[in-house]
Amino acid sequence: MSMRLILAAAAATALLCAGSTAQACAVPGNAAALQQEVLTHLNAERKARGLSPLTLSAKLDKAAQGHACDNASRRSISHTSSDGGTLKTRLRRAGYAFRTAAENTGRGFGTGARAVQWWMNSPKHKDNILLRKAREVGIGIALSPAPDNKLHWIVVVGASK
Repeated sequence: MSMRLILAAAAATALLCAGSTAQACAVPGNAAALQQEVLTHLNAERKARGLSPLTLSAKLDKAAQGHACDNASRRSISHTSSDGGTLKTRLRRAGYAFRTAAENTGRGFGTGARAVQWWMNSPKHKDNILLRKAREVGIGIALSPAPDNKLHWIVVVGASK
């Protein structure tokens, strides 16, 4: 499945059911390009350390996009959903049976490169990006409501069972 189709499916799902929020999710018009930029930078960091590249997963995208929308609606960078759900809850809802998974959140970064750069300068976020067992990734991007209009980023890395 192409990256654009994955993002389109995730965005459509997020618009219909962004976590437990009742508000529609605003996805930036250049979301596919931003997602590709994040993926490129994540894989460059992994390659520089001899790790395997991450491939996009439709199920991880669904979990990441839904949480990006939920966080954007609340102007939050929380790892806990508005309904109290955790990463584990979101992955189960997305139908992703995992052996390992980790999540990075961010808010306000203007580019995917800047988001990855910030995460790489944070030890716990860096560890998530460089999770040796991770094979797949989902990347969610949403805009918080006006007048804030900040980008909210979610990266979920994992390995399925």
